[in-house]
Amino acid sequence: MDISSADIKLILTALQEAGFDQAEVVVGDVHITVARRGARLAALAEPTPECPSPVPITPQPTAVAPEPPAPVSDTAGDVRPATSCERVVTSPSVGVFRRSSQPGGIPFIQVGDTINVGDTLGIVEVARLKMPVEAQTEGVVTAIAAQDASAVEYGTALVTITS
Repeated sequence: MDISSADIKLILTALQEAGFDQAEVVVGDVHITVARRGARLAALAEPTPECPSPVPITPQPTAVAPEPPAPVSDTAGDVRPATSCERVVTSPSVGVFRRSSQPGGIPFIQVGDTINVGDTLGIVEVARLKMPVEAQTEGVVTAIAAQDASAVEYGTALVTITS
């Protein structure tokens, strides 16, 4: 997605009118981070380490009696994750977190929902500018930390996804 200088000016004007001391706006691969009034910019988030890959588990025959061991099948066995991986999705900006597209509407997600990369988890609204919060990983929603219409800051935990 391309972003023009006019788009950047519009974003900065919206942030200024909202009165925030610091904010980060991400549009595609463009990151805009601003601070004023002596506010210190929060360090950019470290990339989240990848979850461990599933490890193939091959069942091993065990002898409980002097019987010959059971034959091992030619298949690799079950593939099970070594550990589950929790990811916390945080707010990309200060604003108001919305769980649905309109007040009283059906929430985008519920605890227990299975989601995929790119699914909308919610919206952070800043001075009529709506920023969708999208899943960066697939998994199951295990917690929703932010209530609908609650004020959030940059980095506030919103949703936990377990893969």
